[in-house]
Amino acid sequence: MLKQSPRTELPETKRKLVDAGVQLMRAQGYNATTVEEICADAGVTKGGFFHYFKSKDDIAQAAAAHFFEDRTHDYEQAPFRKLADPLDRVFGRLDYVKETTGGKAHVTKGCLIGVFAQELSFTNPAIRDICRHFFSRMARDFTQDLAEAKAAHAPDAKFNPQAVAQLYISVVQGSLMMAKTAGNNDVFYDNIEQFRSHVKCLFGLDAGKTSGKSGR
Repeated sequence: MLKQSPRTELPETKRKLVDAGVQLMRAQGYNATTVEEICADAGVTKGGFFHYFKSKDDIAQAAAAHFFEDRTHDYEQAPFRKLADPLDRVFGRLDYVKETTGGKAHVTKGCLIGVFAQELSFTNPAIRDICRHFFSRMARDFTQDLAEAKAAHAPDAKFNPQAVAQLYISVVQGSLMMAKTAGNNDVFYDNIEQFRSHVKCLFGLDAGKTSGKSGR
């Protein structure tokens, strides 16, 4: 399970710039976002920008780190954490990720880490390291619940919890991209449900039935 992490407190002007950087780069990517747009969105002058950041690359690293910290905090506080049964936590995580994409009325803006991983992995080692650490941390966290659920409910099952957790990260990131190109979240929800059915099969559950606290 993720350890409780202190949240970084930023000066107000810097926070506004980082928040603007996260929102703009998440929606339109690194290359399409300019320093001028970030300043305008934050209501900060370019002089104020360069007081805190040397370049667009510098604020991109800060935006990635801030997004990482926020998502980690969100998952630490998520409702599924309170479920005693690890298998309920496994399926509760799937419910949670669906709930946090904005619903069917709003198309997801995707994951900033995923956007940067696609756009900058070959050109920016520092941001690539942040992306790798994010994905690794989320996979390790899910691996723990999967391993505990396997030990409790299906000790003889022939699956690797770490491999299933890595598949989950891939399903989420790929589905976010597909949702953005489709202009709606339907494909994201459908793919999460396909993954749910896959996990049920791994645990010897009927993939067509739902019962229990978290859609088992």
